[in-house]
Amino acid sequence: MKPLIGITSRFRTAMQSHALHRGYVDQVVRAGGVPIIIPCIDENLCDPFLSRIDGLLLTGGEDMDPAYCTGTTRQDGYQYHPTRDAFELSLTTAALAAGLPTLGVCRGCQVLYAATGNPLISHVPDVNDGLVDHRKSLSEPSRHSVTLTGGSTVARAYRQRSIDVTSYHHQGLGEPAAGDYRWRVTARSDDSLGEAIEHVGDAWAVGVLWHPELPVPGDDFQDPLVAAFVAAAGAG
Repeated sequence: MKPLIGITSRFRTAMQSHALHRGYVDQVVRAGGVPIIIPCIDENLCDPFLSRIDGLLLTGGEDMDPAYCTGTTRQDGYQYHPTRDAFELSLTTAALAAGLPTLGVCRGCQVLYAATGNPLISHVPDVNDGLVDHRKSLSEPSRHSVTLTGGSTVARAYRQRSIDVTSYHHQGLGEPAAGDYRWRVTARSDDSLGEAIEHVGDAWAVGVLWHPELPVPGDDFQDPLVAAFVAAAGAG
């Protein structure tokens, strides 16, 4: 039976709609999963969603509100969605506790990190001296390379030690909270900032700050990491 993959969505106030980039759905389908779109709603519905899915895909979107994560300050010109923060943090905490295979993309990676009490970087350009453009502008992603840690889940998926990625974020991953050994950084960009994290333990939980779902040449492209995630969800 094909695994059911819950994919979080974002709420677009202007259109009063729950929205999701088609790339997430396409990648899950190509990997053999059945996508289930999870709307950003009441925290009390987290358990009913999690009880029905085999894997959780946390997607990109707005910045995390500083009220819901440590280490950040509010930035002018950026959107926040505290309702989504509260819902996804509850969803993620429960998923990790249950050992549910989980993949976090961009904001989703930050949600994974923040859900375990770890800090985020408010604005990457303030700390990396412009060595790497993690996005060109508010509306334009960038391309840059990341180096993967040998033997890690991401390195095994891509079968390479260095890959070029599509990046579209300005918040980043801070240094882990004191005494927290739940995550290890398994990819870094050329400015030494963490670009991927993997949960230490038996549960399959990976976060990447790049966007494996974004279009690439070839309509049938299958991202290897998404495929590995869906396979893990189907193995339970």
